[in-house]
Amino acid sequence: MSAQDGATSVSVVATVIIAAGRPTAEGIRVTRRRRIAYLCLTIPHDDLPDVEAAFARHDTDVEIVKLADADQINWSGIDLLSLRMLRYFHLEPDLIPRIDALCARVRANAPGGLPVVNPPGLVARGLDKFDYLPRLADAGVPVVPTEWVSRGTPVTLHTILERTGWRRAVVKPTLSARGWNAFRVTRAEIPIDDPDPTADHPHLTLPDDSDAVAGSNAERRFAELTAMTTVSVQPFVDEITTRGETSFVFIGGRYSHAIAKSVAENGWIAHESFGGVNKRVEATPAHIAWAEELHSLLCSWFEQLRYARIDTLPAPDGGLQLLECELVAPRLFLREGGALDRYARSMLGAAATA
Repeated sequence: MSAQDGATSVSVVATVIIAAGRPTAEGIRVTRRRRIAYLCLTIPHDDLPDVEAAFARHDTDVEIVKLADADQINWSGIDLLSLRMLRYFHLEPDLIPRIDALCARVRANAPGGLPVVNPPGLVARGLDKFDYLPRLADAGVPVVPTEWVSRGTPVTLHTILERTGWRRAVVKPTLSARGWNAFRVTRAEIPIDDPDPTADHPHLTLPDDSDAVAGSNAERRFAELTAMTTVSVQPFVDEITTRGETSFVFIGGRYSHAIAKSVAENGWIAHESFGGVNKRVEATPAHIAWAEELHSLLCSWFEQLRYARIDTLPAPDGGLQLLECELVAPRLFLREGGALDRYARSMLGAAATA
C-alpha cells in the first residue's frame, strides 16, 4: 500500500488473506497474515511507510480506510482499528458522532468485537484542550497558565491581557492541529504596523492605548476567532525560541522516548512543517518521572492508552509545565525514537487480547 503526502487521496492495495486456522484442500492448517486498519480523513501521517515496514516484519498488513468509505469495508477480516492517522480532525464537521457510530458498527459486526485504539471515547474527551487541560490543572498538574474564552463570549483580547498582566501571549483555538489559526501578540506602547497580518501564524501587536485597540489586527483576529470557536490565551514562554518543546512519548503504557522540538529561526511554532527540527534527547530521570505520573493519571481517566504524547515547556522553577496531551492522532516520532518495532508489538498486543 502507498500513501502520498500533499495529495487529498490515499491509494490502497488490497491483500489476499487466508482465514486463520482454516485447513486447505490438502488438509494443511495455515495461519493468515494479520490486518490492521488505520482510519483516515484525508492523508495519513508521514510515518506511514515506516509503520507499514515495521508491521510487515511481524507478518501484518496495514490498510488505510477513509472515514467517508468506512461503511463499504468488510470489517470481519480486520484484527484492529487504529484512530492514530486521523489528521486534520479539527477541520472535520460532526467528527465525534461519526466516529462513535462507526466504532459501534465495527465492534458489533466483527467476530468477537473489533478492538479500537486508542479508545474511541477519547475523540470526545481528549482532542479539545478545553475538555482536559482545566481538569488536569485542577488535579494539580502544572499547566501553562491559560485564559479560556468560550465561543461567542463578548470579551476583548485587550481586557484579558490587562487582567493577567501579560505583555506577550499566544492565542489559538482549543481544537486545532499544526498551529491552525494560532497567532502571537505583543503589547506595544506605541502602535506599529504588523509586518504580515495575513500570515498563517502572524506576530501581531496590540496597542496599550485603549482608543487604538479596536482597529488593531490582533483585536480583529481575536474577535473573528472567538466568534467561530473556543479559544485559549496563554503567556508567550520565551524558552520556546531557545529550548523548544519536549515531547514525552509513551507506547504500550510505558515511557518510550523523548523528543526535543525546536522552532525555525525567527519562528515560534515548534513543528517541522514550519522549519522546526525534531531530535531525540535523553530526558532526566526527574522529568521522566514527572511525565510518567501524568501519564498514569491520564490512563486512570481514559482507559488503557496504547500510545500517548505529552508536550511540555520549561517551567520557571526549572521543572516542566504541560502544554498539551496528544492522545488520539499524534505524531509519535517513531523513527527518531527508534520505536517502530516497539510500537508494532504494542498494537499487535492490543489485537491479540480482543
